[in-house]
Amino acid sequence: MASETQKKLIIMLHELRGVLLSAKVPFFLIGGSAIGALREHDIIPWDDDVDVGIKRDHIPQFLTAVQHSDLMKRYKLIIPGQTPNYYFPTYKLLWDLSGTDAPKDAGTGFQGVFIDVFALDKTYTSKPRRRLHQLQIRLDQIRLDIAMGHPESGTKLGPLHKILVRQAAKHSKSQLLTHYLRDIQKHQGLTKGYMYYNFGSPYAWDRETYHVDEVASAVMRSFAGEQYPIAVGYDTILTRMYGDYMQPPAQSKRQPKHLS
Repeated sequence: MASETQKKLIIMLHELRGVLLSAKVPFFLIGGSAIGALREHDIIPWDDDVDVGIKRDHIPQFLTAVQHSDLMKRYKLIIPGQTPNYYFPTYKLLWDLSGTDAPKDAGTGFQGVFIDVFALDKTYTSKPRRRLHQLQIRLDQIRLDIAMGHPESGTKLGPLHKILVRQAAKHSKSQLLTHYLRDIQKHQGLTKGYMYYNFGSPYAWDRETYHVDEVASAVMRSFAGEQYPIAVGYDTILTRMYGDYMQPPAQSKRQPKHLS
C-alpha cells in the first residue's frame, strides 16, 4: 500500500506529466523511477521521491511550462542559483508542507514531498577530457561544501585541500554556486564527441552517463496508472547504474533515501 508521501508524489507527477506533455517538453523517468516503471509499474514501495531527467537544452522550456502553469498555485519550483539558501544543481518541484508533521529532506531541510528534475548536461565521450570536467566539478563541490560549514569535505586530497579551503574563504557561497553551475554547463556547445551526464547524481563517476543514442528517443511504460517516457536505451543505462536492476535489493536496503 502506498504511503502518504507516495500518494502525494503520484498526484504531483501526474500533474507535472500533463504540463510537460502539453508543452511538448521532452523528459524521461530516470533512476529508481525508471526501475519502478519497468519492475513495479509503479513507484518502488520504499521510495520517497521521483526522478525525472531533462536534457539541458530543454530546461528553459521546462521552466517556462511549469512557471506558467497551475502547478505554481500548489507547489514551489526550486531553481539552482535562484532559490535562496539552496546550493544544489537539481531542480525540484516541492509540495511544501512546512509546519506540519511531514518528513524533511535530509539534504536540503525542505519539509514536504518533491520531484527531482535532473538536467542532463553534455560532457566529453573522451575519457581523459571527461575526467578533467568531472574533476573540475568535484573541486567546485568541495569549495562549496567548505563554505557551507563542512571543512571535512575533500580532506583526502591532502595538500590540495588546504588550497581549496583558502579559495573557499575568498568567495561567498553564492559566488561559489554560480561558478559550480557554470562549470557544469560549460560544454553545452559541443556538437560531436559528447555524451550526457547527470552532475547531480549521487553515484560514482560514469555510473550515470547517457550516450546520445540511449536518449535519442523514448519508449512508454506504465507507471502508477499512466504512460510515462523512459529513455530508449534504458536497459544499458540502468544496468550500468545498478547491475541487475530487475532484481530487488536485499531487505535491509529497502529504505527511504531522502526523507526522515
